[in-house]
Amino acid sequence: MSLELPNVKSNPSGWGPITKLEKFTDIPYAPFSKGDKIGKCSDWNSNVRNYQRQNYGSNVFNPFTFKLEDDEDSFKLVDYTRVSAKLKNKGKTYQKQFYQQSKRGGSSNRGAARGRGGRYANKYWNDRRQRNRESSIEIGSSWESKEEFDLQTFKQYTLENLPESETIGTYGKVKYYNRVYDRINTKNEKKLQKSEVNVPLIPTSDDKVIRSEYMNGNVYATDSILAILMSAQKSVFSWDIVVQKVGARLFFELRPGTSEQLTVNENVSSHQDEKDPINTSASLSSEATQINLNYWQQVLSSDAEPVALDNELPEGEEFENTVDVGYAYKKWDLGDDIVVLARTEIDAAIEDASGEPKFISIKAINEHDSNRFGIEFRKKLDTQRAAILATEIKNNSTKFAKWSIQSTLAGCEMMNLGFVSRDSVRDNNNHVILGTQFYPVADLNKQNGVDMKNCWGIIKHIAQTCMKLANGKYLLHRDPNRNVITLYSVPENAFDQIEEETEEEEEEEQSKGWVDESRE
Repeated sequence: MSLELPNVKSNPSGWGPITKLEKFTDIPYAPFSKGDKIGKCSDWNSNVRNYQRQNYGSNVFNPFTFKLEDDEDSFKLVDYTRVSAKLKNKGKTYQKQFYQQSKRGGSSNRGAARGRGGRYANKYWNDRRQRNRESSIEIGSSWESKEEFDLQTFKQYTLENLPESETIGTYGKVKYYNRVYDRINTKNEKKLQKSEVNVPLIPTSDDKVIRSEYMNGNVYATDSILAILMSAQKSVFSWDIVVQKVGARLFFELRPGTSEQLTVNENVSSHQDEKDPINTSASLSSEATQINLNYWQQVLSSDAEPVALDNELPEGEEFENTVDVGYAYKKWDLGDDIVVLARTEIDAAIEDASGEPKFISIKAINEHDSNRFGIEFRKKLDTQRAAILATEIKNNSTKFAKWSIQSTLAGCEMMNLGFVSRDSVRDNNNHVILGTQFYPVADLNKQNGVDMKNCWGIIKHIAQTCMKLANGKYLLHRDPNRNVITLYSVPENAFDQIEEETEEEEEEEQSKGWVDESRE
């Protein structure tokens, strides 16, 4: 019996064979170093629990795990395995615990660390998703786009000097504000009364005073229309304004049959619950508009003699069963042959220190859901009124900008704000006044970032663009889902609600002889 010793070759400089072994050719080498972690997270064949504890050695299920550098980037593995019900339930449990902790304001996550305003603290955080908004009007297929204004560039338009206003005339009468309402607080609330009167709706081109004073300007509008354009960069919801180009003159007016409606929480990131009938955007808009009118009429004094302005209102059906209102017609020279003539509105008057009447504007802010959109009026109005106002301005930046701009155009230095809430959360018909407060209009402009030089710069830019167009009818449309305003050319009969007879049309043209004169 013979014993053959194997041929052992010595490797004095390291471990392992010193020559190539033919019988192991083309067999992948699996390293066995205690410092190497074999496999990858994308290796779905490995045991997850054991794999996390594995510090060395080859994979249990595949002893020849290796890495091919050249094709690694093109390698993709799709996992078709189903997650077990146990893991699903565990994930839901973690999500529920995380959500509950966020609501409690815990410090173990970033959202809770930021308090109530954290990303996950608000249960409506998922409302931040982009949602298609409705357009104020259906765009006609035959309408031609003439210009597109980027709202982000509106901040760059400004006038070097603020234009001075010149009063052309004042019309109507203005009632005094009733100081009794200054004593209202949350413990001494007062029921909001419903008003049966309406606000006069007078289109710019049908305004008799503008007709008679048309030589004082070449751009005609109302304070509300100017405020819409001046605050356009803050707007989120869609709107539209009709533009009539006649010769060297422009008429800006609301579309026939429409009126300006107040928006509610237009500038918040979350959305209204459109499935709740009383809290849809349209319902809240109608509610806020009616509240504003009711509050305005209620706080006026019926005992004191109204302030009679220089001229009486022109006679007409548009003033039947309407509020007592004062109008101040003013003009502003913006330079470069752009002169604006506008009708501004005066809501009420108060006596100054010398006993002289001082004109003011009156507005109302209303609460419908403080849990989502603000601070509860009944609990915090008496102690945190400034915080409530700041929150309302933040949530309704566009509406407050319009209010303060209209007040500035009318020459009102003070604004009276009423804080109105629903009598019950689910009742949008009955409301109570919880407090009132006077605020300087200049302070409201400053707090809301409204610069009148920039506002007039926007009007001038839009007017100059429209002046380059041919005579005809156009529509300025705020796109509901893009941050732009599009200027469309529309047919002359667009937006006509009732076809008038030929004789009535001829009579109307004769009464607007000044329009024909401007075409020459």
